[in-house]
Amino acid sequence: MKGKRQEKTPMVVLDRAQAGLRKRLLMLAWPAILEMVLHMMVGIVDTAMVGRLGPQELAAVGLGSRILFSVVFVFAAMGTGAAALVARAVGAKDWAGTNRIAAQAMVLGFLAGGAIALVGFTSAGSLFSWLQVEPLVARLGREYLQITMLPAVLILPLFIANALFRGAGNTRVPMIIALITNGVNIVGDYVLIFGKGGFPALGVAGAAVATATAQVLGCLLALGILIWGALPLRLHPRDFLFWDGKLVGRILRLSLPAGLEELVFSLGGMVFTFMVTSLGTVSFAAHQIATSVESLSYMPGHGFAIAAATTVGQNLGANHLDEAEEGGWQGALLALLVMTGIGVLFFSFPRHLASLFAPGEAEVIALGAAAIRISALGQPAIAVEMVLAGALRG
Repeated sequence: MKGKRQEKTPMVVLDRAQAGLRKRLLMLAWPAILEMVLHMMVGIVDTAMVGRLGPQELAAVGLGSRILFSVVFVFAAMGTGAAALVARAVGAKDWAGTNRIAAQAMVLGFLAGGAIALVGFTSAGSLFSWLQVEPLVARLGREYLQITMLPAVLILPLFIANALFRGAGNTRVPMIIALITNGVNIVGDYVLIFGKGGFPALGVAGAAVATATAQVLGCLLALGILIWGALPLRLHPRDFLFWDGKLVGRILRLSLPAGLEELVFSLGGMVFTFMVTSLGTVSFAAHQIATSVESLSYMPGHGFAIAAATTVGQNLGANHLDEAEEGGWQGALLALLVMTGIGVLFFSFPRHLASLFAPGEAEVIALGAAAIRISALGQPAIAVEMVLAGALRG
């Protein structure tokens, strides 16, 4: 009997270690998941409210938001490299190094954000002319994109600041910021799209103003927390005036693979979107609905990917290599379970989900429901891919 107990002891220790690791992953993941859901709700609320104006308005906002965030997400990959360096510095308890990394990442964010704002605003009209969509869709889409591109100088730093918080192991701050910005966006959409509370009914432009305002507020909150908060990350305004070329090079080298990955993904998505636009406004509206619904299923994957990246990075910084590897696999398992369940819901209730975005539009609902059901089949594989990719970034 004694020998049997000794044989089982290593497995018991391993099970306990895995249970503790899963608990840490869940504690890191749930605020990140909620944050991702809230960020995505900005686009979904726009889609749901604008969808009540008509298919042309819905198509315009769908195209505009895809272009905006495709560009922002590519450059926001700079936060991936910075977050990995921050996580390793935290694991090594190098607090001064943590703050230096954060400061240089934010400087990069402001510079790149300014470039995006300038180029995006001036090229919006030409881009929609090149897409060859209906004249009304082109006009409304250009209007939406120009309004939302201008504050990119602050939107990109918001994404990078959130990545820094997560790398430091604090996923709750980005969640709280997202909660506030989402509330501002919902109220702004309702007031400005439909003309409530004495405001004029601006339609698509109102949705753009609400989204831009919410994102700018989020950036200001993140900056305030970085400068005056009581976190391991603590910056001084003068930190933004220094340039450390060697550190910037490290951030960019680590960020380049993630940026290229996001670029390929975004270009593929945009090419596919342009192909769908050639099928007509109704088909694109259905595609936009299916994309909005499916995006919700990605949130657990993103959350567990963030948790895995943070866990892996901090354990690498502390030289705990076994725990780093196990963190990636455990995160993938948790995401697989959650996203498979979501896929079952998508497959079972596609028409109910599609009808939330375009009530009364029978053709749009039918096409959207078919796309939602197809997307449900890929959820398990997507879950594993997302989390393992996040772990490798750590």
